[in-house]
Amino acid sequence: MTKVTNQSSRISKQARDQLGGLTAMFLLGMGVNLIGLPSETTGGANTATSIILSLHVLIGLSLIAGSIVTVVRARSSAFYTHAWVGLATIFLTFVCGAMTVITSSDWWSYVMSLGFIANFWIYGALFMKARKVSQ
Repeated sequence: MTKVTNQSSRISKQARDQLGGLTAMFLLGMGVNLIGLPSETTGGANTATSIILSLHVLIGLSLIAGSIVTVVRARSSAFYTHAWVGLATIFLTFVCGAMTVITSSDWWSYVMSLGFIANFWIYGALFMKARKVSQ
């Protein structure tokens, strides 16, 4: 395998992992949306939504870390700018999620959902482009 093909393969795998994390984020976020934020619930629902929200945050942090790894793996390649855009949108989406919890505003949640769509598109495109080069 050439250096370019090996690098593209690693970027493709990293983008695929990001897509998996984004999928988990979507499902956990919908769970919190359906049950309500911990401040809006009591009893068992409060426990459930607290756990789901905690997992949502942990996966969000892992997506930021994964984005940083993607940028590092993409250095000196045609995917570098794409990887930086992915990191920026993941980070901004995470901030929107924090603002959703802090302000309890549905608008921040809406912007977070737009960020999710952008992130899914960015990492999907990165996955496809890197996969094409690595084959």
